[in-house]
Amino acid sequence: MEKTTKNKPKTDTYKTLLWWVIGMIYFKFLYFDLVWALDSTFSGFQFPIGYVTKLAFSTLLAAPILLWRSRWYVVTINVLLDLWLVANLMYFRTYFTVIPAASYGLVSNLADFTGSVWESLRWLDLGFPVTTLVAAAAIWRKPIKAIIGRAWRKMLRAVALLFFIPLAIVGIFLAIKGGYKKAYEQLMYDYSTCGAAVYTIPGAMSYEWIRGKVELTPENEKRIQDWLEQRPANAYAGLQLNPDSVPQNCIVLLLESFESWLLQRNIEGQELTPEMNKLLAEPTTFYAPNVLTQAKGARSIDAQLLLHTGLMPVNYGAYSYRFIHNTYPSIDKAWKYVHGDSARALSFTVDKRTVWNVAVVAQDFGYELHDKNDFRLDVKTGPRHRLGDHSFFRQSLEKISDESLWRTDGNTFLQCVTYSGHSPFIIPDEFKKVHFSNAIPERVQHYMEVANYTDRAVGEFIRSLRANPKFRNTMIVIMGDHEGLGAARGEYLKNKAIGHEIADDWYTPFIVVNSPVSGRYDKLMGQVDLYPTLLDLLGLNAYPWHGMGQSIFDPSKQPFALHQIKGMRGDTSKLTPEQLKHARDAYDIGDLIITTNYFKSHPVDTIK
Repeated sequence: MEKTTKNKPKTDTYKTLLWWVIGMIYFKFLYFDLVWALDSTFSGFQFPIGYVTKLAFSTLLAAPILLWRSRWYVVTINVLLDLWLVANLMYFRTYFTVIPAASYGLVSNLADFTGSVWESLRWLDLGFPVTTLVAAAAIWRKPIKAIIGRAWRKMLRAVALLFFIPLAIVGIFLAIKGGYKKAYEQLMYDYSTCGAAVYTIPGAMSYEWIRGKVELTPENEKRIQDWLEQRPANAYAGLQLNPDSVPQNCIVLLLESFESWLLQRNIEGQELTPEMNKLLAEPTTFYAPNVLTQAKGARSIDAQLLLHTGLMPVNYGAYSYRFIHNTYPSIDKAWKYVHGDSARALSFTVDKRTVWNVAVVAQDFGYELHDKNDFRLDVKTGPRHRLGDHSFFRQSLEKISDESLWRTDGNTFLQCVTYSGHSPFIIPDEFKKVHFSNAIPERVQHYMEVANYTDRAVGEFIRSLRANPKFRNTMIVIMGDHEGLGAARGEYLKNKAIGHEIADDWYTPFIVVNSPVSGRYDKLMGQVDLYPTLLDLLGLNAYPWHGMGQSIFDPSKQPFALHQIKGMRGDTSKLTPEQLKHARDAYDIGDLIITTNYFKSHPVDTIK
């Protein structure tokens, strides 16, 4: 009896320690899901398999305590887990996915985005280090070596059961679903952002690894071709323009993080975008305010993919890093296809050519890249001290005035990518011409200040361009690369001072100055529709690849677009179930086209 009494506290102690360590890690995973869901959807909590998966991972992370038998292991694993989970939440708030596996090798690039990173922190994120402090305080004076030493065999059996039983349950579940890849894809199809919540971050990374090894099998080839053949745009012959009205040159101003709601807006008695508002009133301007952002985790470079190729971006990571030197059809190649030897495609950016691997993208799409090193850094803006928009446009004007770069008798397609609108939207005080009360959240104030600054830079650029003989036959396109307010939009919409002015969804503008077709398109469209629309406006429909979207000049176009998180947006009432499924499959087909390098074996000149 004495022996039993003597041993019982020891047994209870080891059990308490084991459950405490596993439970603390398990709680962190659940808390991660909760914070994740606040900016996406809570539907991930309805899957029992998610709780089982977390138990397996929690046990796996706790198990090494049997080897090291140190309280320092408990503290270290909790700290590392905190950093990992918070980093993924911060990444999600900007890019709406977990950190891709390939991005862990690109940590050096974070130096260019420090401001954006810190801007995405939330008070709720403190919950992670708080739980670690609680765990440390609870075990700090416990003789862990002695406890584990006396009972390590029993603890090992418990750990094995807590790991292998959940693993077996998950395995059976996945087998019933047709394998991990199929189960994950079905989950993402039905619930979008629930993947990380259900299968945890390692699960999301595992799917990425599996997905990255996709080959162009006959089955995948048929799936792509069947989807392409079913595009409603296939029946559209293209916009019929008067030959004299076809633009001979085109300039695309791709404005960083610029949303549509900023236009034609007075806030606290101040006009946010007076210059662009004047452009909207011109009789030769075409305007579409409701372009739904469809860029994914690669944000700016995804926007360029949508604009230049008419392809939907890959589901995970940045195509520019994952699929180097793939074969892409592009508007740049279409420009050269139609205009021949007189054609030139250029892109100006004040960023480094290594950011988003844009130097490789330039080669793949077929344009000449002029980057940071080609501009004088005489005006610094933003946390990374990049060239301000005013100076960027002035120097761009200098460049296009050079006949060796832009021939008067040639055909030039130019993209100008601005920087000043990059989060966290900080510009020097002397550049601020609008000021707002403290009733408006500080970040929204900064966002509007930068928008006003960029607007004035655009106005100055176009006024100067009008004096250039090249303006007469040059079409100018103004658009945002993606939304700017990120996951905090819901919070800002509740603000009484500004919430009623902010769009409730991710709309960027499409403004065409000196357009061969004037007017306004108020229906919903997606970024993927920009490419075929530009083919129409620029007289490039002879190019065989017309993209995955649909020109807004196509009479059959329906007012809907596929949102990366919220699914179908707009009016889908006229679509059959088959057409709706076809539309919803767009992201997966775009992903499949890029990951299999489809166009390498199917050059666009073979596409009907």
